[in-house]
Amino acid sequence: MTVQQPGDAQKVITAVYVQGNISLDPAGQAWIDSQQVTIDFSRRLNEAGARTTFLQDEIRHAKMKAVHNDTDIFFFFQWNAVTENNSVADYPVFADAFAMEIPLFTEDSPLWMGAMDKPVNIIFWRADLPGPENIVAGGMGTPQTSPDEASRNIRHYQKWENGTWTVIITRPMAQASENQVSFIRGRNYRVAFANWKGGAYSERGGHKIVSEWHNLFIQ
Repeated sequence: MTVQQPGDAQKVITAVYVQGNISLDPAGQAWIDSQQVTIDFSRRLNEAGARTTFLQDEIRHAKMKAVHNDTDIFFFFQWNAVTENNSVADYPVFADAFAMEIPLFTEDSPLWMGAMDKPVNIIFWRADLPGPENIVAGGMGTPQTSPDEASRNIRHYQKWENGTWTVIITRPMAQASENQVSFIRGRNYRVAFANWKGGAYSERGGHKIVSEWHNLFIQ
């Protein structure tokens, strides 16, 4: 992964170094002491795959924190969701979801799920799944979920309460295979995020909202 300058991205997210064990409990000390960044979702992908600009009253936000202990890295996400959508049934019932995208080999991967020669690594959480999935994508409509057994190394915490989702995701800093990004201290990574509200919005698949690129710095 090529080192990127912090100024190249819209916002800087610092994965703060914490010595010792880090808990998946959102009340853990590591989360109390860590820096919080607000992610703005300003673009929508419609069902045809076309991107459109949000109307002002559509813009959503998520709170994010990141910490690591030089062995595992943890990502904390929290966003408003009036209803808990944690199942998939007949149309139009869909589950809430969240994703983080990172270029896999080259930092200039396209935002919209990369390209065949510039793939992206995606950590995908959906409320009805047993755990987050490691995905490799090389463009719209090309995701490969957990393409190898080694990359099924992601753990998580999730809870919906009082109109808010809290999701914490963790995986080892080192890549388990060529299908994962390695997180290395002192480096910067381009990251982007996507959010699906499966209730009244009926968002699923390519019908989602996305952020611009941000910069993730590993302290």
